Amino acid sequence: MVKMKLTKKTKIIAIVVALFVLVIVIALVSMNRLKSKNLLKVMPEQVDLEIQGFVFTEVGESGSRWEVKAEKATYERKENLAVFDKVRIKLNTAEGKVYNMTADKGRMETEKKDIEINGNVIITSSAGEKFTTDYLNYSDEQKKFYTDAPVTMESDRIAIKGKGLTLFIKSGELNLNSMVKAKIK
Repeated sequence: MVKMKLTKKTKIIAIVVALFVLVIVIALVSMNRLKSKNLLKVMPEQVDLEIQGFVFTEVGESGSRWEVKAEKATYERKENLAVFDKVRIKLNTAEGKVYNMTADKGRMETEKKDIEINGNVIITSSAGEKFTTDYLNYSDEQKKFYTDAPVTMESDRIAIKGKGLTLFIKSGELNLNSMVKAKIK
């Protein structure tokens, strides 16, 4: 039997190497645990898909085009429903009018392509008008955005309050429906 005599220097180097390897192993295990925690996201049972930076675009028969964007969207296949957070809709009409709509929340029935947005709804037009309301719906069958809620419209020259609003996609025509009061600046 051959006995090796380890010097004090060799023992210290062996201990340092062992400690170094142990520190690296502990660091790698900790990093894997952190990565695993970040990957696991529990979604509600009815949600089938979650998308960050959602975009949906549709080009109409008349040449109009509208685009729905949301910071986050979830899709519930069983309900055929997309639910949006921080939604933006841009409508370009065939006549060249542009309307930008923003809201805190929204939902789209994916089979019908009907949309409802709500919470701080703001509509701005390329003509410089700004409309505010509580909620806004879109009917794909009728090709129009509409609401029955109170609406305020402001521009450089006029301020209008009314109840209800209808925006037709094909023509870009926007109407305030009733109880309209105007104030010329």
